Amino acid sequence: MWKYIINILLLLLTQFNILESNTPGFTLTPYMYYDSFSNGSVFHTNKKGSATITTVGLSAKKETSNLSIHGSFNFTSTRNVDLLLSHFDQSLFFKKKRGYYNSDNNWFESSLLSIEYKKTKNLSFFGGKKTIHWGQGNSSLILSKDIPSFPLLGFNWKLSNSLSLEYFHGTLSSQIVDTTNTLYENIVRRNVYYSRSLAGHKLSWEITQHLTFNAMEMVVFGHRTTDIHYLLPLIPFWSMQHYIGDIDNVQMCGELVYKPNSNSNLYFSLFVDEWRPEWTFKSTNRNWFGYQFGLNKNNIFHEKDFFIVEYTWTDHRVYNHKYEINNSYTYDYPIGFWAGPHAEELYIIYSGKIRDLNINIKSSLVKRGELTNEILEGQYKDIIYERYSNFFETRSVTSLKVEKSIINNSIFISCMLENIRWGNPGFDPKSPSLNQLDRVNKTSLNIGLSAYTDIIFK
Repeated sequence: MWKYIINILLLLLTQFNILESNTPGFTLTPYMYYDSFSNGSVFHTNKKGSATITTVGLSAKKETSNLSIHGSFNFTSTRNVDLLLSHFDQSLFFKKKRGYYNSDNNWFESSLLSIEYKKTKNLSFFGGKKTIHWGQGNSSLILSKDIPSFPLLGFNWKLSNSLSLEYFHGTLSSQIVDTTNTLYENIVRRNVYYSRSLAGHKLSWEITQHLTFNAMEMVVFGHRTTDIHYLLPLIPFWSMQHYIGDIDNVQMCGELVYKPNSNSNLYFSLFVDEWRPEWTFKSTNRNWFGYQFGLNKNNIFHEKDFFIVEYTWTDHRVYNHKYEINNSYTYDYPIGFWAGPHAEELYIIYSGKIRDLNINIKSSLVKRGELTNEILEGQYKDIIYERYSNFFETRSVTSLKVEKSIINNSIFISCMLENIRWGNPGFDPKSPSLNQLDRVNKTSLNIGLSAYTDIIFK
């Protein structure tokens, strides 16, 4: 079936490419991605054979001088992809299983909608079902673009030449069953999940032409979809949640961005999930931090190439809360750093071009530790815990990808070679003793095909 779908899409893509991409009007963009990974790449550990990921989708956009609407829907089918491992990778097109799935075959679907209305040059409103990325890093400590999309409303307000404010209010998926509201239809149990929401505000201060400070605050709260206390964007959430009884989970992040020139960024982010100032330098403390620093440099050898080196570290208690409903997760994905708590990563990437070839060189060295019930239950107690003292996982992935356009920048073929060194693969932080596997050292070859084009209705 997939062969027929792919052939039809390729035919359509080549036929419609005669339209000018800059013509005003309504634009539809069909797209398709197909990737086959020998030895399973990072998508399975001990299975034999290749892993495949196929995505077909359709996006649409309409833009005017003050209104922008973008939407998309895609369908992904996978084979030999371990669902547990799909949570341990930030580059997947799919986010959460939905529909048919078993040990070998799975399918997923996802949708996005982004609406932005520019009231004035200094004030705009946005909404839809989308994601927000706060932070300069490829990964984010507080709010990441790599999580499943969620419904939200918000605004951007330029307060002065040097100050700007961003605010949003959204709804997450808790995946926590409300046992008091269980429904039965035809004697079949239908689960109802507790509601979980979040709100966030971000203040950006351009101190100088080269130095910017970003202050971000977010609150996760459960058992209600909205809360008037968090509809007040100019009041600190930290104070408001104390006002209503300390029942929610407030997280803060401060970020310094230094731009020595137009092509370079140096950045440092400090994530604060829990902080008692008087305990900052004590061995037993309730200070749950995460931090990140990195360098982003563009136009190194030629226009539009870039280089990123980034290190991220998270405490073993972050993103969790004494009330499970307030954990910083949606669909079981951490809202911030993709590897979650009790983790760290060194990430390096270079992307550029050699003649008509797109070149991507990437290296990721990541480590994750256990998240046992004892750790979670003792998070508010004065307990000294040594990182990685029991079960943990390490993974090193180095890859070289070459991509080439074969038809008018609408159809691309790619080849990627990966070297994977994996200690304790298949590790589940919440059940670490159940997934102790032999070390994996393997090389994987990826062959990819992607296609897309704009169909413009004038």
